[in-house]
Amino acid sequence: MKWLPFDRERWPLAALVISVATLGAAYFFEYVLYQPPCQMCWWQRYVYFVAAPVAMVAIAVRWRGAAPWLMSLFSVALGLVFLVGFFIASWHALFEWGLAPGPEGCVVSAGAIPTDIKPSDLLSRKFGIPSCKDAMWRIPFGTDWGLSMAGLNALLSLFLAALSLFSATRPRLRADTANEPVQA
Repeated sequence: MKWLPFDRERWPLAALVISVATLGAAYFFEYVLYQPPCQMCWWQRYVYFVAAPVAMVAIAVRWRGAAPWLMSLFSVALGLVFLVGFFIASWHALFEWGLAPGPEGCVVSAGAIPTDIKPSDLLSRKFGIPSCKDAMWRIPFGTDWGLSMAGLNALLSLFLAALSLFSATRPRLRADTANEPVQA
């Protein structure tokens, strides 16, 4: 797999960029497209809230000249974080399809409406109360068994976990520059 430019020293930067971009996309859907997150969607975001600081610490440690085994350890840690994200996102997708049970407070019912505010205040809000059970959209559109945002996040998390664990085993790539001394 020489086409992958990731090794244990470069992967934390890529993981940081991908984590920040994923969180940016989630906030774009929430604040620009008015698709508020449910409880399980927030759990999926927590994974990226953990992955980003782990990646930043790995980058800082690498700048200080960390040993290769330590960089491998950071890549494995990122892989485990992304595996947790895969588990949560898969559980959410299976719950949306009706194939797995969900958490107690995730399905909107009559008892889920807050009673401490006036009904007119509820109507003036931009966001409704989302249910974890109902996907807002699926790809392909108009189908009940397509991939929702949770399903797409499960695929992304599994891919990132695989790249993290793959990068943990890769030695540092050598730079191909004209300034390197010629090896005899």
